[in-house]
Amino acid sequence: MALARIEALRCLPDEAPATPPVRVRVTAAEDRERYDRFLASHPAGSLLQSWEWGTLKERHHWEAVRLLARDGVGRVCGAASVLCRTLPVGGAILYLPRGPVLNFRDSRVLDAMTTALRRLGERQHAVLCKIDPYVSPPDPLVVRALTARGFVAGHRRGHFEGIQPRFNVIVPLTGSADTVLARCHPKTRYNIRLSARRGVQVRRGHREDLVSFHRLLMVTCERNGFAERSLSYFAELWDALAAKGQMELYVASDGERDLAAGILFLFGNKAVYAYGASGNEHRERMAPYALQWAMIQRAVELGCTSYDMTGVPRRLQESEPGYGLYRFKRGFWPEVSKFVGEMDLPLHPTRYRLWNLVEPAYWGGQVWVRHTIRSLRANHEGARTHPTE
Repeated sequence: MALARIEALRCLPDEAPATPPVRVRVTAAEDRERYDRFLASHPAGSLLQSWEWGTLKERHHWEAVRLLARDGVGRVCGAASVLCRTLPVGGAILYLPRGPVLNFRDSRVLDAMTTALRRLGERQHAVLCKIDPYVSPPDPLVVRALTARGFVAGHRRGHFEGIQPRFNVIVPLTGSADTVLARCHPKTRYNIRLSARRGVQVRRGHREDLVSFHRLLMVTCERNGFAERSLSYFAELWDALAAKGQMELYVASDGERDLAAGILFLFGNKAVYAYGASGNEHRERMAPYALQWAMIQRAVELGCTSYDMTGVPRRLQESEPGYGLYRFKRGFWPEVSKFVGEMDLPLHPTRYRLWNLVEPAYWGGQVWVRHTIRSLRANHEGARTHPTE
């Protein structure tokens, strides 16, 4: 009976042909426009996965490999910018900031992308592949799908629980600017209007305004204990992104001095408040509120559907230094968006266990190096300005 059933199944007409496979290939330069167009149109697309961002990271000891997934009729159904970095102790890591970009509920696409990442990892002699997809809120089905394919939860390090913050304040931009303002906390609305009454005006910045922005940023980093970035880093961002309409700079001033400044990233229908800075003086003028409101209005004007104020800590006590920034962001939208967070695909089990022991020191070392370089540069510039007699 069993043999007869098997023979009958073999003779069934092929009325429903097998679904053509999804194929993932390394993308060549001629596919750059198609790659970025897919990312910009995808709900989970991010500037951090864009072609240009990978090019920027290649100037900072990373190698960027872009992958495109196509279905059986050639349509793009997934993309990934994979950053590869050699480790000091041998081997490498693969990292996908806010990637890969695909439908994680489509098992064919996810299988093909996972296989491609494994193969790339083998060629790069990688210890692991770390992904950080733009999935919010964390979907249990997505987590299970990733776990079934060998991914495990990555380290939840620091206040922000990852290289990219796991908890962001994302302001929905549905309706007019007045509608967005009406959803803000009453105290936030009051401070926006107060800053205007106290003479704060916001202007669209130019490349030369990066100097003022960076000066304010150094004050902000010292005040809040954030890691610094050099002025040359922001000049690189400007030169790569501003002409493409993907980066804008805004400066809040009282007419005599610059009080606050911020960098806005624009990609697809998303606006991201990427970097913000403010001085310690004249804080009663509420310049950061005027700055944020100007950038939100700009995002609404451009037709963006969301304004991402980026990370806030998961838990923060009122007595902690960063609480003021946490309260400031939540005044524009009280709900905090939680992402699925980093997931690791171990590619070499033994070395991956060792990596788990040294990873906090590795990423902490990157911050320490930036602090040290900045201190040395400041000391050098001070010595040139005030030479010893």
